[in-house]
Amino acid sequence: MASSALYQATNANDGDYNTEWRSNGAPATLALDLSSVPVAQRQNIWLVWYNDGTYAYNHALINQPGYSNAGSYTIEANAAPGGGAAPATGWVPLASLSGNVLHSYSHYLNFAGYNWIRGNFTASDGSALNADIAINLDVYSANGGVTDGWFFNGDSITANCMGHNRVLAEDENNPGKQITLNTPSFGVQVNALVGNNTPAQENGGIPGFTSGNMTAYLAGWLQHIPSKYVTINLGSNDAGNGESATTFYANMQQLVQTVIAAGKIPVVPTIPYSTDPKKMANIPALNDQIRALYLAYPIIVPGPDLWTYFMSNPQYISTDHLHPNAQGCIAYRTLWSQFAASTMYGR
Repeated sequence: MASSALYQATNANDGDYNTEWRSNGAPATLALDLSSVPVAQRQNIWLVWYNDGTYAYNHALINQPGYSNAGSYTIEANAAPGGGAAPATGWVPLASLSGNVLHSYSHYLNFAGYNWIRGNFTASDGSALNADIAINLDVYSANGGVTDGWFFNGDSITANCMGHNRVLAEDENNPGKQITLNTPSFGVQVNALVGNNTPAQENGGIPGFTSGNMTAYLAGWLQHIPSKYVTINLGSNDAGNGESATTFYANMQQLVQTVIAAGKIPVVPTIPYSTDPKKMANIPALNDQIRALYLAYPIIVPGPDLWTYFMSNPQYISTDHLHPNAQGCIAYRTLWSQFAASTMYGR
């Protein structure tokens, strides 16, 4: 139930990430009645929201606007009986966030004794004509802590391809323009393969980032990300900048150590093949460093071999010679889903 009926409140938590709930300005509220969930399954919950309209994980880092992103809010709970209208009083704050510029956020919450959960949004992190609150919202049972979930840390390839409800990629017929293709999210595809598991997934892609850029931010982000698996999808921009293999290894090692220190499992794929001559020349040496990391840190789960896949399928590479095109992004997302299903979930 929501404070605004301009968009259906159920859009926030239906089975389709192609729909979202959007408010009519801010402040605004969105409440979920969890009373029908067995009490034993909601002593602790994991709430995660996504705004797929905002491009980068932290849009401020690349001077891009937010689009109806959640800027300031409080997550509240209520013990009132469910089954009817959302209660008007009795809301208890469980968590809050202000000045937010991230396009998704996770909250691990003690929910014992409550039936309702509500986002009370006081400010939008939006821009002109897009200053509402637009989100999809998932709530997971997490009584034993969070034992699953993915944070896809990476660059523009990740940002383009690992959203939930759409694929944004270059329009081959109009260079510089993007097109949108709807395709199932990573989690929905995993569920289709393994059944009864749609893992939470946050898209942590930052366009233009190198491994060195990411070292300043990853530790801070992981403080509020409960997910078990953290991918490190970096290297394309390092190759384009002519980064040395030694420096790349040191940066990636620091990122891997950051993930391990946070109690999570690093998942590191190879750098995708590129048809750009400079990147094509530099990527193999950097991929050798990734393979050296596999040996040095056995806890690393080697991710999909993106180099070999895109070298074998160059038709999926955009006319900019770097990014997957629209069909390439669909293939990229599916490749990750198949990898997770077979490697992590025993399909």
